[in-house]
Amino acid sequence: PYSDEVNQYIRRYIEDKGFEVPVFGSFNQDDDNLVARISAESMKAAALEIGSHDNVDGVFVSCTSLRLAHCVADIENALGKPVTSSNHAIIWHSLRLAGINDSIEGFGKLFTLPA
Repeated sequence: PYSDEVNQYIRRYIEDKGFEVPVFGSFNQDDDNLVARISAESMKAAALEIGSHDNVDGVFVSCTSLRLAHCVADIENALGKPVTSSNHAIIWHSLRLAGINDSIEGFGKLFTLPA
């Protein structure tokens, strides 16, 4: 959802970690209070648009102000590709660090994976 400057930093960071970023999208919003008001429908539509490209293997939605975890499974089912967001991945990782390796249905593929 970030400004172009922040978006470019994030893109470079991801690419520097060895991932290709063939498609990148943003709501171009600097105000975190407004980011938190972006609707689930808007986020879902954006993720579906980005993920629909043949050269995209998965979708990552960055920003802890975006509440997307409850939509991840639906987006994955529509795309047939893995999807995660900042909060979604943080929650999964926190559970694994706490020794909780349960498979949790309804939150997408990530939540079915062990540590």
